[in-house]
Amino acid sequence: MPTAEELICAVLRGEHAPWRWRDEPDAAARLFEQANAHGVCALLHSRLASADWPPSLLQSLRTNAIELAMWETRHQRVLAKTLAGLDAIGVRPVLVKGTALAYSLYADAALRTRGDTDLIIPFDAQQKVHAALLALGFERVLAVSGEFVSYQASYVQQTSDGSSHTLDLHWKINNSELLSRLFTYDELAHDAEPLPRLCAHALGASRVHALLLACMHRSTHKQNPYYVNGEAHHDANRLIWLYDIHLLAGQLNEGEWEQVVRLADDKGLRAVCLEGMQNAQARFHTKYPEAVLQGLAMHSTPEPPALYLGGGKLRQQWMDFQALGSFTRQLRFLRELVFPSAEYMRAHYAASPSTWLSWLYIRRALGGVVKRMRARTAAEPQHADR
Repeated sequence: MPTAEELICAVLRGEHAPWRWRDEPDAAARLFEQANAHGVCALLHSRLASADWPPSLLQSLRTNAIELAMWETRHQRVLAKTLAGLDAIGVRPVLVKGTALAYSLYADAALRTRGDTDLIIPFDAQQKVHAALLALGFERVLAVSGEFVSYQASYVQQTSDGSSHTLDLHWKINNSELLSRLFTYDELAHDAEPLPRLCAHALGASRVHALLLACMHRSTHKQNPYYVNGEAHHDANRLIWLYDIHLLAGQLNEGEWEQVVRLADDKGLRAVCLEGMQNAQARFHTKYPEAVLQGLAMHSTPEPPALYLGGGKLRQQWMDFQALGSFTRQLRFLRELVFPSAEYMRAHYAASPSTWLSWLYIRRALGGVVKRMRARTAAEPQHADR
């Protein structure tokens, strides 16, 4: 008997996948919940027109697909207006991850489920982009910020139709100090490709960069959860991310595959790319040139990004701290981490009975200690009662 995930993957591979749980009345709800967590409900619906699956499940998938299509139409309008506004001030962001792939790989952008749009801008354009987004009706989401503690900011726009649209604005590709140096805006912009299906001003990362970024993004979720309807999920092998890799692999030509291997070697991402590609292959039977797999497998010494992405939170924090280099930068990072802005603290602890700023910082520090102790306890072996 296949698992729900195996059944979903079979459908996405285009195989006949008859319903297996006719004697389990709650199986349909369980499969929908799993497909939703994996971000593939819309894809599943597009492949199930004549399936013998339970009508209630087919209806749930159809309803979800309609909702996603409606959101996509609104999101495209917001993005087109936003990108035109940024172009007017001389800024051409490069879209990465979900939205870029939705408008370059998928027959219908609504099939690529996502909750926001990621874009990277030049480092020195932060202030004028911030002002432009506020003028376009976005609000900045309050979060810990500083020179080293964060390299991105989120902006949300609530439109008159009641929909919500989030932009994750990056000036470095990742918040990790170590990973942030792997891809610069200039590098991505140099090879960026137009996304005419989105709008005239849209640029997306090239297919080569997109594959490396997809593999790296997947690996970041070995430690970091992703959220669906407010619920945290811990799974680096979320199917929509692996399906991205599967589709990208089908688009690359021989020259691009050579670039993938060379760039993965330059960035220290051979092991990360190989792992992501093999996980996609295991679920979707993705085909790769044998020379590419061999080239990616040729890493005799551990690569820092692979060590980082495969490590625990403490190792990652230590590697990021070391990557800062100078003592001055490290001290500045610690200050930003331990003492966020007063605005952030008062908003974060708005429900606190005390608004005394010193007490709020003490509370934050104590909360961090408790959180780390709980994480350490959870990581220790748990013995069953005998």
